[in-house]
Amino acid sequence: MKKSISILIAGAAALTASQANAATVIDGSCVSVTDSAGCLFSGNINSNTTGGNSFLNAQNAYNLYNDTHPTADPDILLTVLAASDDTNFSSFGSITGGGSSSGTWDLTGFDVDFVAVKASNAFVLYQLSSPASMGSWDTFDIPFKNNPHNISHLVFFGTETVPAVPEPATWAFMIFGFGAIGGAMRRNRKANVKVSYA
Repeated sequence: MKKSISILIAGAAALTASQANAATVIDGSCVSVTDSAGCLFSGNINSNTTGGNSFLNAQNAYNLYNDTHPTADPDILLTVLAASDDTNFSSFGSITGGGSSSGTWDLTGFDVDFVAVKASNAFVLYQLSSPASMGSWDTFDIPFKNNPHNISHLVFFGTETVPAVPEPATWAFMIFGFGAIGGAMRRNRKANVKVSYA
């Protein structure tokens, strides 16, 4: 009995700790992610699907906020592409202005729908008015005395637009098709040969 009670207490403590680390919407600093000032969150955000800083925590916090704030409508669905502090980010795109308060981003080959700008102990989530593969960022919507914070990182959400490379079977069918067309044209040429005698 004592063992099960201690397990329950440890589980409750872990749940409380993970919720404390989770991102929360700052009431009064969020109208909607579609607003030009975005939606301000306290906490952190990254490209992970698990853990207290997961982008899914921000998604769930915003959708919960939406339940009591009609201006935040509709619910959002974040599909992570990459974060600028991921070790493989250079294979997705590039940013300028790292370590400062503004810059640009470029994710050619992707349609970015949402961008999270992280600085200090807060981040702002913006929904772009239309999907884009490049744009600018700044930390001006994250309050910090009279000066903007320097960026920590960016997280991008959206879909890949690069056309898929055909599979080997598709290549084989295309080559077979070209061969069949070439063979048919060659047969037609032979059939159209006319012999005339003078």
